[in-house]
Amino acid sequence: MEHVMTILMILFWTGALLVLVKEKPDLKARAAMFMERYAVSAKSSLIPGPVKNFISDLKREKLEMELSESLAYVKNLVILGRGKSISAELLLTELSDVTRLLSPVFLDMAHWLHLNEKEKAAESLSSRFGTGFSKEIGHFLSGWEDIDPSELLSSVELFQSALREERMTRQMSRDEAVSDLAYFPVVINCMAVLLNFIYVAYFIAQKDQLGMLMG
Repeated sequence: MEHVMTILMILFWTGALLVLVKEKPDLKARAAMFMERYAVSAKSSLIPGPVKNFISDLKREKLEMELSESLAYVKNLVILGRGKSISAELLLTELSDVTRLLSPVFLDMAHWLHLNEKEKAAESLSSRFGTGFSKEIGHFLSGWEDIDPSELLSSVELFQSALREERMTRQMSRDEAVSDLAYFPVVINCMAVLLNFIYVAYFIAQKDQLGMLMG
């Protein structure tokens, strides 16, 4: 018993010593701790799935719109005959001037091309979109000088078509989802009518029969 009391006393005074020695954080430190906890809490809080998907789709639409406009710019450039003379680095620099969201991406691609890193230049575009077609367009733009000038126009039109079909497919999926939501109240009303019919035709009849038997 004496050993137990001794151990408890040692633990008590050790804890008290730690409390006295430990410095309390000042106001600035406490504010920093609070902001750090708040940032972690805000980051860990999940945005509702539909809202997150809507925001993601909206950003994707804007990026694809700019990419489509960039391809249109390249197409006009080829039609005007500049496709044979313009370098890939200069082309990407011009694209950065006519875009807003993709401007940093095109500048990054031009930077990698200046270092003769074509693969990294292509990855700069594909990493921004994360889709297969963007990777192919990235390789097309970074390898601009390696493509036969006679094939430039057909290549641009092919990428424009692929991008347009990608957007149309996604638009059809959204339209189907909206259509399903529009028909959902109708289905609920039909189910309510059906349940009401079953109640009137079956349960009330059973209730009347039970009443007759009990009477």
